[in-house]
Amino acid sequence: MGAKYVLVCEDSIDGIFTGVYDGWKLGTPGVQVELRVEVDGQTELFSQHLTIEADEKKAVKVAGTIQRKLGQEVYEQLCYAACSADEQKGTCIYYALKEGLAGGKANPRVLENLRNPYILKISRLQLAVWHEMHRFLGFVRFRELQNKILFSVICPDYAVLPLIAPHFADRLPGENWVIYDEKRGDALVHPAGDEWYILRQVEMKPCQEDACGEERYEGLWKEFCRSIAVSERRNQRRQSQNLPIKYRKHLTEFC
Repeated sequence: MGAKYVLVCEDSIDGIFTGVYDGWKLGTPGVQVELRVEVDGQTELFSQHLTIEADEKKAVKVAGTIQRKLGQEVYEQLCYAACSADEQKGTCIYYALKEGLAGGKANPRVLENLRNPYILKISRLQLAVWHEMHRFLGFVRFRELQNKILFSVICPDYAVLPLIAPHFADRLPGENWVIYDEKRGDALVHPAGDEWYILRQVEMKPCQEDACGEERYEGLWKEFCRSIAVSERRNQRRQSQNLPIKYRKHLTEFC
């Protein structure tokens, strides 16, 4: 039996890509590499556990290699999978890249090989995350605080903040805004006219009251939603399919 390395990484795209970078050097023939994003407190016999700190430079190198050799589509699918909640996602990404770059020859169609169990799982994970990410492009509701900061709270099943960030940065480039993932304690922060970034494991609550008139605009929005509704054509089942109840907690029109 060959050696086995268990690399414990930060649960983020950068964390997993850093694990791939370090694991690549360890993954010689006969050596098994596993990437984990959580510490379960248990250690396996005959395996070496290593804690990997997220390194932006290493992550950028891995991302660049994927984009350059395997293409933008493969890169995006791996990023979606990295944002899932599956404990094996890091290992799946590592071995998918091993196959895609095997023998020094890049295979841009590597994620089409669904006979590979790692790639099959990536396909399922990325699809689930993609669906939720697109939901939140329409489900985010901002409210303006007295300091002119736009603030929103969401509670997604997956870590979609880095996936929705480009969308809102493109549409609100001149605004100071924050989207807070209350499930993970992560905050997507965008200073006006600058690049967005993510603060991890923070407790964030708006410390000021809403801006003057905010409650009035919320009332107008709720009244608008009521006015355009046709009671005779109300279909609760279809509404629940298009806008599941679990997402309504932070939607203004349902508060």
